[in-house]
Amino acid sequence: MPRHSAKSSCSSQHDGARAERHRHDQSVFHALLAQHAGISRSVTEIPGGIETVTRAAGPELVALLHDHVQAMERRMAEGFGLRHWDPAFVEIFAQAEQVRMEVELLPDGVRVRETSEDPNVELLIRTHGGVVSAFVARGAKAAAQASPLPEAYRRVAS
Repeated sequence: MPRHSAKSSCSSQHDGARAERHRHDQSVFHALLAQHAGISRSVTEIPGGIETVTRAAGPELVALLHDHVQAMERRMAEGFGLRHWDPAFVEIFAQAEQVRMEVELLPDGVRVRETSEDPNVELLIRTHGGVVSAFVARGAKAAAQASPLPEAYRRVAS
């Protein structure tokens, strides 16, 4: 009978927890895409990046938005990427240590400031802001497409 060390058991539990978190995050994202018409978003360019204000119609949609933004902040901090087929998302997670993210939950939505001292990452942050705005405007149709990187951006992910 094979023996399992505490380390492999712990790793397996960790992998299972991450998989469950991923499924939850994905379900929240899909719910937001399905209800995108009830969401509004503004993006303001600031030194080093962007400030966004995203508002949702109704408490259930606000709760989904709060869940999503906090989950994405945590994933960035952990380097727990997603949309591995999408160049802009691959790069934003590869550059996560260069991104400063400040999240403020609002009664009807969320304010997020994303900045970097690296001009290359600033380009990426602005691109990511546009991609998220497209998700809000067009829902699943936008999410089904890869997000192109700006021509001037220097890739770091392989």
